[in-house]
Amino acid sequence: NYGGYVALENYQNFVCVNGHAYMDKKSDNTNFAFLSKVVLTDPVEDNQAYGESIGKLATLIGGGKPILQRYGDLKRGRRSTWSRIKNSYIEPTLKSVTCGDIAMALPERILTNLMDGLGQLNQVIPGVANDETLLYAPEIKFFATQVTTDRNLETAVKGLYVAGDGPGVAGNIVAATATALIPAKAIISGYNK
Repeated sequence: NYGGYVALENYQNFVCVNGHAYMDKKSDNTNFAFLSKVVLTDPVEDNQAYGESIGKLATLIGGGKPILQRYGDLKRGRRSTWSRIKNSYIEPTLKSVTCGDIAMALPERILTNLMDGLGQLNQVIPGVANDETLLYAPEIKFFATQVTTDRNLETAVKGLYVAGDGPGVAGNIVAATATALIPAKAIISGYNK
């Protein structure tokens, strides 16, 4: 999200962050969500509750606000401070945060995945894993349970097609748009018979 902003998302019992873009206002930053997908299996299969528990813990650690940390501080195992953030050349776009240590708020598996992933991404986009890179936490995406469909995304109800993010078919806005083409083609071909 070139020129984007980080925005606060309020849930009932916790807060999260999300990327936001204005049409006529740009920041000096580029922001993006860097997520670690979690799929729980037996005995605990409630992904929604797990995500919410992470959100609640992060909100507790952040004193009711999202946590902001410099990547260099995270790598060194120390919490970020406003002093270090202000001495950085990257200015945070969301300032209603608590400078802290996201390692205290995220499960180790997720944190390891994020750090390993940023290291790999840095090989493709040098500088993304810079010490000054700002990390906000938590950003949690809740996805619907996927609806059972055929290859044209038609459900068991004849003539009822699903596409996009809502039914769990896609995980982002680009994929949601692309999946709409699948049932559209099937519906059009049905009319052309």
